[in-house]
Amino acid sequence: MQVRRQSLLQLLSQDLVPSFDSRILVVGAYEAGKTTLVSNLIGKAIPRERQSTDGIDVYFGKLLFDLKKQKLLKKTKGVHSFPKAIYQKILSYRNSVKNEDAIPGKTQPDVPNDDVLQELSVKIHEYEDAESTELNVDQEVIPIPVLDFAGQIVYHATHQTFITSHGIYIITFNGSKELDAPLSDREDERKTTILENIRQWVSSILLYSHPDNKDYPKLMFVATHKDLVCQQDVSNKRAQLLNTLSACFTDENIKSHLMLQNLFFVNALNENDPEMEELRACISRTITENPQWGQKVPKQFLILEMMFAALVEQGKSIISLEDAEQMNTQIGVKPLSTAELGLFLGVQNICGKMTYIDYPKLRNYIVIDPTCLIDVLKSIVTAVPIIASLHHGQLTKSDLTNIWSSEKFSHFLEHEEYFRQLLVHYDILSEVRRYDRESGKKISVDCYLVPCMITTQNMTTFVAKHLTSDKCVGFVFEFSATDVPDAIPCRLIASILSIWNVKSYENVDLLFSGFVAVVLDRKHDLVVKTERNTVAVYIVHKERKELIIKDLASCVRECLEQNLAKISEVYSLSFTSDNITKRYVPFDVKLKSGCLSPNCLLDAQNVNSIETSWVCDNHEYVTPKSELDIWYTDRTTLQCTDSCQGILDAVLSMLLNDSQLLRICNSLTKEEVRSLAFNLGVSNTKLDAIDSDSISMIKFYSLRICREKNKSCKDFVKAMEAAEINRHTMCQILRQEDVETDLPDKILNLPPSDEMLDKLCLRIGKEWMVLGLELGLEIERLEQIEYDNPKVLREVSRQMLYCWKNRDDDSTIRELLHALERSGRNPRLITEILENCESYPKLIPVD
Repeated sequence: MQVRRQSLLQLLSQDLVPSFDSRILVVGAYEAGKTTLVSNLIGKAIPRERQSTDGIDVYFGKLLFDLKKQKLLKKTKGVHSFPKAIYQKILSYRNSVKNEDAIPGKTQPDVPNDDVLQELSVKIHEYEDAESTELNVDQEVIPIPVLDFAGQIVYHATHQTFITSHGIYIITFNGSKELDAPLSDREDERKTTILENIRQWVSSILLYSHPDNKDYPKLMFVATHKDLVCQQDVSNKRAQLLNTLSACFTDENIKSHLMLQNLFFVNALNENDPEMEELRACISRTITENPQWGQKVPKQFLILEMMFAALVEQGKSIISLEDAEQMNTQIGVKPLSTAELGLFLGVQNICGKMTYIDYPKLRNYIVIDPTCLIDVLKSIVTAVPIIASLHHGQLTKSDLTNIWSSEKFSHFLEHEEYFRQLLVHYDILSEVRRYDRESGKKISVDCYLVPCMITTQNMTTFVAKHLTSDKCVGFVFEFSATDVPDAIPCRLIASILSIWNVKSYENVDLLFSGFVAVVLDRKHDLVVKTERNTVAVYIVHKERKELIIKDLASCVRECLEQNLAKISEVYSLSFTSDNITKRYVPFDVKLKSGCLSPNCLLDAQNVNSIETSWVCDNHEYVTPKSELDIWYTDRTTLQCTDSCQGILDAVLSMLLNDSQLLRICNSLTKEEVRSLAFNLGVSNTKLDAIDSDSISMIKFYSLRICREKNKSCKDFVKAMEAAEINRHTMCQILRQEDVETDLPDKILNLPPSDEMLDKLCLRIGKEWMVLGLELGLEIERLEQIEYDNPKVLREVSRQMLYCWKNRDDDSTIRELLHALERSGRNPRLITEILENCESYPKLIPVD
């Protein structure tokens, strides 16, 4: 026992310890034989009858990697669990240490204290004794988790949370069939071939994983059902399949990840199939060749990982962030800093060992048992036979409580609200918004929409009758990949459903697989549908497209674009950098021709080069430039007339407030602001020292430094002239116009309703911070709101408006009206919003 303790002490005396982490992810279409292949791979009893995988099955500790022999081993006996897999890994690390009598160069603070060391030693010793009947105690073996992914489309929304660059992917398909054969014969399901399914998996993995290394992750291809092919035809069939796959993937960036040197063609039902052994050998080589294999991590990571595993073994599946911070102070060595702890949680999240989402309603908890998240997702997708409404993509809150009340999922109820919010965050669930007709306050609705569960296609006449050239305009999000993963449009649709209500057409809700239509207001509808490798977006006017409100179209585009970026951000954490960096699934915005053909698209960046109209090559349809500009409508800037005398002397002596500074920033480029600040006496060194990821904040703080130096309005005007900036810019910033409105005083003196603010937040756009300052909120409060709601412009605007409304002093529509005007927005927007609120019935126009 003392020798073992000394070995563990030796390991943890190092500042950095090795981290051998990998996993195998088996993916492919349903009925491809994935579960049978996994069973053969890990030494589990091979099922003789077809079994459908529900979501994801994960196996910890059944497949081991021998560090000395560099090969995979099966562990068929004993209990397999996530905690035991962690203990086995640390045991192997300990066994790799050469015992020494002393630890040269180390001081007492470098090693764990006796209490922590004793606790860790006991855990490892207990596991070692329990497993000694099957494994040699001196073996250095690392557990390799194996994940078996369900292939049905309805499960794809769950996959996105597990696909990262850390692992080896085995894409499985039925090799006895032709690759152009359909996956399903059902009429109500989308027609997809085996090859299209393979292409989609390749696209999904490479999009979601955002690999830092151009060669990793590695994707292997395994054809199954070799037993259904005549033995003499196997060689020719293998060559045919390999040629088709090679011809399908020609892009060099994609090919570097694909292991197409040979195709494994197996009979997974046969435990002695020689190609299964070849597959294991290939996996072994690929594991060790990955540059992430064996990388060094702080020893604190290893201690915390084991402490978390001990909690999981005790039956804990979720802990608070406060608990983790407390444990960090009890690891017996120097604790991790706040930033380092965040990095640890991010790394564990990437590797699939725990779930930690740094978002407002989620960041206070950590799911420390990786099977827990799988079961949360599985609880929804497996409830279809019990909850009939799930066939139509609907689930009540009480239904969800009933699902989690079953013995299998009852442990979720203790943190029911957290898991609800987790499902909303992943866009598995969409919250429905409803308002009281009289007060306009939000009312609780016992219903969620679940778009990923909908498989039915749109069979209504809505598209034919209303998605027409005379009624709508459109654009697309085009992805660089040939195939768009199902989860992306599914999540985008889910996020749309959390903002707007589904449109009912001929007593049918227009929500289908890859398609949704929602109501923007009484005159406008929004349609989103999947078209090839794009997600198409249309705004439909009740009468004709020329009447579409430009500001509305621009705000919708901006809102959806930011939502799409937020959706892709979930998969984009980097393991190899010192910090957790954010990236996005690459997409471009392209505008549709008035003919609305999926092939007639114009890159949004090229619109400015068009003078009057664009004529599409395929149909010679003439689209006016004004129709293309509708998606990028800039707010109108007030202009000075020739008679402008400049700024009054009394005003020139004043100091500018934050709102005025921000408006100057929004009127100038980053370079112009820097030149202005320099002419106001701020050094380049001080400007370079401003720490912010936001260009708008860099500009703002550059000018705020000037204000803090007591630079007056007059100083700003002189600096503008020196920087060759139009002197009338300051006139426009300071101009106060009388607001003209048809709204009666009894309406203007009312407080804004929840319904009104929720609709208004979609129309504010990037000027939300200017409006917040004009409403009297402090810049520090606005920055906190932006931090709490990263990349979600609509939510940022909404939180800002509610923060203003909920202040101690009475907030009125009149105050909001004047603030909109001062921020450069058209005050008419208030009337437009009120006319579409049911809580202001006297303003509703009669159709």
